[in-house]
Amino acid sequence: MLLTGKNWRLSASQKVEDADELLGVLLKNRGITEGQSVEQFLSEDDGIWHDPFLYNDMRKAVDIIVETMERHGKILVYGDYDCDGVTATSILVRYFRSHSVNVQYIVPHRSEHGYGLTEKIMDKVIEKKPDLVITVDCGVTNVDTVQELKHRGIKVIVTDHHNVKDELPPADCVICAKRPDNTYPFIDLCGAGVALKVVEALGKDGRYKVTGNIWRQAVELAGLATIADLVSVTNENRTIIKRAFKSMKNPSNVGVGVMNEMLLAPGKSLDETFISFNFVPRINAAGRLYDSADALKLFLENNPTEAKNAAQDLTRQNDERKEIEAKVFEEARAQLESPTRPDRWSLTNTCGPIVVYGKDWHQGVLGIVAGKLSQFYGRSALVFTDDATEPGCAKGSGRAFGDFDLYECLERISDKLVNFGGHKKAAGLLVRKTEMGTFMEALETESAKIYEEKGQSGEDNEEDAIQAECEIDPKGLDFDSYNEVSKLRPFGIGNPKPVFVTRGLVISGIAQMSQGAHIRLDLTDAEGKANISAVGFGMGDYFNILKAGDKVDIAYTLNEYCYRGETSLSLHLEDIRPYMGDGFMWKKAEIAEKLYTSGLAMDQIAKMAPGEDIRGQMRPTSEQYGACYKAIERFGGTAMSTVDLDLLARLVTNNYDVAVTPFQLKRCLEVFADCKLIRLRTIKPMRVCFNILRTGDKVKLSDSEVYRRIQGDQGQE
Repeated sequence: MLLTGKNWRLSASQKVEDADELLGVLLKNRGITEGQSVEQFLSEDDGIWHDPFLYNDMRKAVDIIVETMERHGKILVYGDYDCDGVTATSILVRYFRSHSVNVQYIVPHRSEHGYGLTEKIMDKVIEKKPDLVITVDCGVTNVDTVQELKHRGIKVIVTDHHNVKDELPPADCVICAKRPDNTYPFIDLCGAGVALKVVEALGKDGRYKVTGNIWRQAVELAGLATIADLVSVTNENRTIIKRAFKSMKNPSNVGVGVMNEMLLAPGKSLDETFISFNFVPRINAAGRLYDSADALKLFLENNPTEAKNAAQDLTRQNDERKEIEAKVFEEARAQLESPTRPDRWSLTNTCGPIVVYGKDWHQGVLGIVAGKLSQFYGRSALVFTDDATEPGCAKGSGRAFGDFDLYECLERISDKLVNFGGHKKAAGLLVRKTEMGTFMEALETESAKIYEEKGQSGEDNEEDAIQAECEIDPKGLDFDSYNEVSKLRPFGIGNPKPVFVTRGLVISGIAQMSQGAHIRLDLTDAEGKANISAVGFGMGDYFNILKAGDKVDIAYTLNEYCYRGETSLSLHLEDIRPYMGDGFMWKKAEIAEKLYTSGLAMDQIAKMAPGEDIRGQMRPTSEQYGACYKAIERFGGTAMSTVDLDLLARLVTNNYDVAVTPFQLKRCLEVFADCKLIRLRTIKPMRVCFNILRTGDKVKLSDSEVYRRIQGDQGQE
């Protein structure tokens, strides 16, 4: 059970009445107010575009490439197995093929070779006998292997966008905006974006021109990769994506056209959401499970039938990936929530990243599963399995939750690791299995230190916050507003999809979707004039605390919904705030909780609500104890639940006709924990996590010391 609300922050204080006001507010929130910058930001054709020769080494790289082409030398493009690497490889290979160059390519296998130009794949590279190796989306950290190629007399051009280490590789050219002496004005191009700039530079050079068809294909592929690789959707990246979408309306790349035809619903617009959730997972599935041959075939194939076969293969692989991912996720959850999991590592006794290990879990889905666990439990997560190439070692992938800096934490305990890499939000690591316990202890200790230094308590961080643009009046929720918002596309990092707030709506209908995983709400304004449809993905537990007639505030994004050729406006919910009870114990619930846990007795707290007798809303009754336990058993069970006390109190009240305040609910949970009926951890004053421990024994609550203290009103010791 997951019932947690979020903090809302509004960038603009004004309430927008209709679509005419909306665009101006959104632009102002983004700091775009000058005429020229507004025009440039909104333009579908013009945008920021930089000269490729501003890159360090670009002129030299073009000369080396042209010289190799002129003498009919062998060129090897070395890529990566994800969407960015595959598209970057395809961009260069298509350009070279258009000039009948002797070009070959290699993309490593994730589990066999790892990421980058590693020693494990050098034999395969050397076997090709290239005169020139061009890396794309990798290479900037591969000092030793680049040195080995140079010793063999092979020229090397590294093109990359990742962070550099202390030493640049000894390549003939290093085209990477992250190098310390960078001269390129934008550092956030993805790997395919850098490959696009190489092709542009070759075209500008003029000795081997870029045809219109090859350029359009390169732009389409770079646009896909820019969305897939989650780089900043600002500056030149914004222009690349816009130009890609314009070209993809009538694609030049056969594979892109085939995928659009297969996946894009009639009447549905091509946008970054479609690319992210439909297109990209299919490209990445190949590299996650097998190798990237089918993904490369899709983008390099000129025959529509063959491209369609490749697309169908990718879809099958993606379906297989989903099955494997779901299985690993459920096994990881079962491991975390097992009553036999040592108390030391239960979710209620730790604050650091959760750690799970499965001997035979597929390496290709570790990162996805870590991300899902992180979101499900509101905790950073590390997922391990046996490493295929390093006997005795476990390979892990981690995803951070909230503001937690996963890379910093791992760096602090790097002496417990064989190796690691990544950034604040994601990391890969290798640990000796014999030292896993030592690693977990160090991870927990260092995590606690980090939270203490930052004044946090694990899950108590900025991940709970929703940055909304402004409040919109219910009558402003129409397609005109949606169209105004769409002018800001593409959305992504640096230009997030706008979130809005509307208050005082009334639920006229509520239904569950996908076996209870999601909910659909029919909403109206207080006067019953507006008719609004909203969907809460992953918010199925709210079905148990909401009912028709309830008044709610909502945070949401505006979306179009296409069904059988009909298009309608749909709100995708980010958070729901039901109207809670009146009075001190609801409106000041957090204050009451803090006072009690600081040691203040209930009678003293009651004096802080002048004009209101709250004593009957503090100590639970036997009926309330019973209703609370029934609720957590029915809706939570042995699975770990993370809940806000006010939402759980509402669930109890709605389903058992027993009114209970958040304060009373917390006291019930404390008694259950003391009786060993549940594991309980307080995350922050109004949020807890717990799971039921099925002992099978009869328990008498009055035997609990905590129960006697609560009923006797002794306050906290």
